[in-house]
Amino acid sequence: MNFKSIIILLLLGLFIITCLQNIENVSMSLLFWKFEISKLLLLILTLIAGIVIGMIIPEVLKKAKEEKDQEKKQAAVK
Repeated sequence: MNFKSIIILLLLGLFIITCLQNIENVSMSLLFWKFEISKLLLLILTLIAGIVIGMIIPEVLKKAKEEKDQEKKQAAVK
């Protein structure tokens, strides 16, 4: 098992412990809506949103860098 896997497992364990300790309902406001949601569900949704954003941003940056490199190559050819 490599270092990255160990860190991921430790963070996952901490997340599970945190979720189990926060199972009560909380009141939440979003723009004009107000509703009650479990802290557990809110934590899970936040984790999923963070993972999705963490996967999208590097792809966008990589694409922008590739486009910039390609523009430099085209400028060098002219």
